[in-house]
Amino acid sequence: MTSALENYINRTVAVITSDGRMIVGTLKGFDQTINLILDESHERVFSSSQGVEQVVLGLYIVRGDNV
Repeated sequence: MTSALENYINRTVAVITSDGRMIVGTLKGFDQTINLILDESHERVFSSSQGVEQVVLGLYIVRGDNV
């Protein structure tokens, strides 16, 4: 899987975590355990009453066991 991720370096990606959060950002790096480094990232929070809210996160690391 890591070789497939190399194609996405410096591209915008959307990551859905194991707890259902959606984090969108520019993939800057990863390691053998699929820990991801996202730059200029934000979380998209979906609500039936308020629509989609974007929470700015900035530089963010997502642990591989949460992907």
